[in-house]
Amino acid sequence: MIGRKKIKEEYISIPEAKELLLKRKEEGAEENPEEPIFYEARTSLEHAERFSKITADKAKELKSKLIGLFEWLDERIATKLIDIMPNDYFDMKIIFAKEEHMPTKEEAEKILEILDEYRE
Repeated sequence: MIGRKKIKEEYISIPEAKELLLKRKEEGAEENPEEPIFYEARTSLEHAERFSKITADKAKELKSKLIGLFEWLDERIATKLIDIMPNDYFDMKIIFAKEEHMPTKEEAEKILEILDEYRE
C-alpha cells in the first residue's frame, strides 16, 4: 500500500469485524454483484461468522463496561476477552499469561460475571 499512511488504529472484536465485513459486502454487491468482496475479505467474513459469539452492539457495550471495570484493563485485553469469552478462571489465566497484570481470583470472577451477562 504505497502512498498510504495510517490515520487511526483501534482494536475491534470479531463481532465488530463481522459487522464491517457484512457492510462492505452489501456495498460491493451494488458495485459488482458477481464478486462483492475479495477472497481475503470473504474468508475473514466466514471466520467471523463462525467464531463470533455475540452481536456487534453487545460487543461494543461489553468492551466499554470491561474497560471501565478496572484501571489496568485496556482496550486490547478487553477485545481479547470478548473474542474468546472465557468460561472459567483457568481460561482467563491463559489469556493473561504474557500480560503485566494477572487478575486476582476476585477480579477474574467479576469479569466472568459480566461476560456471563452477555453470552448467547
